[in-house]
Amino acid sequence: MLTLEYCEDEKLKAALAGELFPGEGVGSAVVLLSGGVPCGLAEYALQGEIVRIKKLGVLKGERGKGYGDFFTRALIFKFMQSGLDIAVDCVSDYFANLGFTPDGKGGMRVSPDRVVFPSQCHREDKK
Repeated sequence: MLTLEYCEDEKLKAALAGELFPGEGVGSAVVLLSGGVPCGLAEYALQGEIVRIKKLGVLKGERGKGYGDFFTRALIFKFMQSGLDIAVDCVSDYFANLGFTPDGKGGMRVSPDRVVFPSQCHREDKK
């Protein structure tokens, strides 16, 4: 079972960041767990009226299972509960499909009431 947990364990954050984002530190973070074992990490930041997803990654051995899509969607859903706009630092069709629109600064942004979760997510039976 996949679950998310806010992470304050600096050693765990450093270990995951070392594998996922070599040479980069991580501030506020959420860990993705598979069966209780850490397998992903996302960094976020509260910036006024925005919560920004700064980085998100899944460990190499766990990729190709749809965990990244699940992690991203679950994180967005969790952040929707704050009532703050959600932002990312890239422009991509993936985020456009979730309701994000370009912010004119090289990123994308969405208000919680405009998030869309299309059904075209990863499923094992689609392989």
